[in-house]
Amino acid sequence: MQGIARIPDSRDRTVARLRRLLAGYPALLGQADDPCWDMLASGQLMSAPAGAILFDESSRCREFMLILKGQVRVFRHSRDGREVTLYRVKPGGLCFHSLNALLHGEPYPAVAQAEEDVHGLRISHGAFHEALARSTGFRNYVLQTMTERMASLIDLVSGVVFDRLELRLACWLGQQFERATGRPLRITHQQIAHELGSTREVVSRLLKEFERQGCIRLGRGTIHLVSGQDLAGFARRRNG
Repeated sequence: MQGIARIPDSRDRTVARLRRLLAGYPALLGQADDPCWDMLASGQLMSAPAGAILFDESSRCREFMLILKGQVRVFRHSRDGREVTLYRVKPGGLCFHSLNALLHGEPYPAVAQAEEDVHGLRISHGAFHEALARSTGFRNYVLQTMTERMASLIDLVSGVVFDRLELRLACWLGQQFERATGRPLRITHQQIAHELGSTREVVSRLLKEFERQGCIRLGRGTIHLVSGQDLAGFARRRNG
């Protein structure tokens, strides 16, 4: 006689739905325990259009957010109006600054802006802290994420302090061309300056030098790769 299949209860259905929704967070799902599922189940879906400011400098961070779709750029302003990109958050990642603000009750120290239409799961300050206190898995996940993000921020600061801008620009271009599989980059000189914490004038001068050396070819709003090997070699020569 065959056994009667158990009918999934509401919690099983909720967990199954959350697993589908948070498929981009395997590290979190792999450590989720009951208190963590309770926190996730309390979340509310949200969306923001490309260009929207999710957090501004000195604003209060009252929510924990998991990005389900889209990408958020986190950056800082300097006193003279320049920008520098700190990192980006996409599905599977967490915002280090929002975690720090939630943990210590401090204002958000940067700007978080949607680069694409963003969909996320918004979790209240109270639910976040309750899960942090009760869920070993969630606590481990948060600590691991903060450690990894801190290491990347240290690398960023080291690059800004110790590496010449020529090297940073050449390395950044190389990474972008690799991601684009050699296709032209559609980006302005001002956008590159924001990425590297420089000015448009300095970036334009360096790009023209790269072009003169036969590394790239500049177009209107585009940069074409001519020789990745020469681009890397130019950076090494200038840094040597």
